[in-house]
Amino acid sequence: MAIPTPSKLAPPPITPNATTLFLKFGTILDIKENTTLLGSTKMEDYPKESREWYVVVVENASDVGITGGGVVDGHGLGFVKRFNMRKNVMCRPRLVGFIDCKNVRVWNITLTKPAYWCYSSRIGSLYVSYGGRCNVCCISMYLMNNLHIVRCKNTSIHDVSIYVNFNTPNNDGIDIEDSNNTVITRCHIDIGDDAIYPKTYTCPLYNLTVTNCWIRTKSLAIKLGNASSFDFKGLTLDNITIVQSHKGLGFQIRDGEPIYVTTCPRDSSAKEGSISNVVFINITANFENGVFLSGSKHGLLNNLRFKIVNLTYRRWTNYSGGLIDYRPGCQGLVNHSVAGIIMEHIKGLEVENVGMRWFDHQLGLGVESPLIFYTKK
Repeated sequence: MAIPTPSKLAPPPITPNATTLFLKFGTILDIKENTTLLGSTKMEDYPKESREWYVVVVENASDVGITGGGVVDGHGLGFVKRFNMRKNVMCRPRLVGFIDCKNVRVWNITLTKPAYWCYSSRIGSLYVSYGGRCNVCCISMYLMNNLHIVRCKNTSIHDVSIYVNFNTPNNDGIDIEDSNNTVITRCHIDIGDDAIYPKTYTCPLYNLTVTNCWIRTKSLAIKLGNASSFDFKGLTLDNITIVQSHKGLGFQIRDGEPIYVTTCPRDSSAKEGSISNVVFINITANFENGVFLSGSKHGLLNNLRFKIVNLTYRRWTNYSGGLIDYRPGCQGLVNHSVAGIIMEHIKGLEVENVGMRWFDHQLGLGVESPLIFYTKK
């Protein structure tokens, strides 16, 4: 049977105040270099259904994508109701969304200034959430988002650049929801919220690969587990550079550390899940708060392995040190001695070729020990 060749849709060099663009089966949106698709700042230009609030959206289609070397600009600051140094207040749509699609490809494109999310997808791979678990993972990585992938199968995202103002709230980079067989590679993400954020709202997420990416964020570079209720399986994060980020890699069975793994529930009514059989390989990190591994009474961390890991403690900000962040839920911010690795409620930890060092002039700033184990009843 012949496979139809996708058709290409090319907008003019400047497409200002564009209303929502719906792509159909077999269509590739070809935004040429030096061309910008600029979203409208008028909410009446978007569909009545809030789930379709995107500059570009594709639903129930296959063999679809976006490319061309140009820019999709959400005109995000045009939605700001009140400017604030910490977080601008705004009401806004997302940037690009693929919903219930197959064979999605996004490549050679820049996504910027979303009013809401940029890109999100429901993919299957690693689950860490209420009542869920993370099994056999190898790591060598309705909010605003740039790219939103929801309940999709077979998605390829490569050579994509994502830029968002740090003061824009809830501006995730790539959100992947309930989707299977997803590959993200050679992407540059410079953003104020979580950069890559897989979720499992309605079903497990399988086979997610993230490689050769550069990430800077004011939140978590790669966040797993929060806003999820099913398993993640088959996750590979390899050769990812994370700079100037509040947290690097976070495994959270709920919602400044280089590696952050916790099953702490968001609230007392939430079921505690578990995280098991995770390997961290060939990681180098400069940090202010150390690695945080915190299970919970009914949600132990099981069989974590660190191999060829180099950790350097160094202060470079003026924020108060000696705090552990359990938020959201649990205990909030807690005064704590600084250590290379802090552990509690953990069963099975293996370290091989792990090095830790502190700058000499900073040894008096709360550093207590390379390893701290806590036993809680």
